[in-house]
Amino acid sequence: MRQVKYLIIGNGIAGLSAAKEIRKRDNDGSILMISKEPYLTYYRPRLTEGLCKDMKVEDVLVNKSNWYEEKNIQVELNRNVEKIDVENNTVFLSKGEQVGYEKLLIATGSHPFVPPVKVNQDILALRTLDDLYYFKDCLEKWQTVTVVGGGLLGLEAAWSIKNLGKKVNIVEFAPYLLVKQLDEEISRKLEKRLIDEGFDIYLSSTVEEVLDDGTALLDGGRQIKTDGIIYSIGVRPNLDLIRETGINFNKGIIVNEYLKTNVDNIYAAGDVIEMSGTVMGLWTLASEQGKVAGANMAGEKLEYSWPRPFTMLKLGDIQVFSVGDIKDYDKVYETKESDSKHHKLFAKNGKLVGGILFGDTKDMGKLKKAVLNGEDVETYIKG
Repeated sequence: MRQVKYLIIGNGIAGLSAAKEIRKRDNDGSILMISKEPYLTYYRPRLTEGLCKDMKVEDVLVNKSNWYEEKNIQVELNRNVEKIDVENNTVFLSKGEQVGYEKLLIATGSHPFVPPVKVNQDILALRTLDDLYYFKDCLEKWQTVTVVGGGLLGLEAAWSIKNLGKKVNIVEFAPYLLVKQLDEEISRKLEKRLIDEGFDIYLSSTVEEVLDDGTALLDGGRQIKTDGIIYSIGVRPNLDLIRETGINFNKGIIVNEYLKTNVDNIYAAGDVIEMSGTVMGLWTLASEQGKVAGANMAGEKLEYSWPRPFTMLKLGDIQVFSVGDIKDYDKVYETKESDSKHHKLFAKNGKLVGGILFGDTKDMGKLKKAVLNGEDVETYIKG
């Protein structure tokens, strides 16, 4: 049986960030990353961009293979971990191979949520490079595509598909687009811009069935034509590996402020975790969690807390930036020059808690910093 000091299951951004932090603090401890994917860590947020342009694996790698060699970080791709024995600090790989560890990080990520729908067509979700390549093959045959999900990734995917000259429907369950990032007023402005660009948008809607002739039945009896469907309505943590281990989980693996599980030498980070009852699958958060978990595995005692989220959407000349809490506030300050430029600041007890920039986002860095620091709203406005 092989033995390593640090074992990381998964090579997404959480796993890679953890490996980097471990190596900064421990020059000699052996690090092994095991991934079921055939590729080194790559930028998942760029996959939608690849729908309308040629994208090779090397274009999206975070680090090339020689970087891993220089850092003495071993990576095994196309390998499945079948079982974790937490009492004996051992994982079992396919073909009966065993690897022992001193510290373990579970960074198995998540999978797209696709609800059960009666359909004979392909229903796709864009999560991996292989998904991207398969979907691009499908797009060569499709003329009309339905994107289910009006969140950030769904809109980015819809825009990329539209750039290929395809007809695109957007179906969103919520009453307006980007419901987590925008208030209804600014969302309606975004919706109008997208309709002007040629999108057909169906709000407060779900796809219930797709008939053999390519007719998609929406709730309420409405019908739309489509050659294929791509879902972008969120993710679910990959928990199968830990269900019988004694590691505590609910919606995700439950971790404390040090990103440690209930098992003393086992940590978790990225889309797979649940913290304070919350699961939040975002690339930037996974990266930061990996850094904290890796540092703590190497002997630090750093705390992690959910930061205030921020989002940037850029579709051609349509630009929107949102940061912080836009739901819980007691006062709104806004400037509105035209339908194409609208800014809102959200304050509570005199402190800036959130903001939306629509049309002109050049101040997003300044606004983000002010919101994250809880700056006095009047001071910010005067500045």
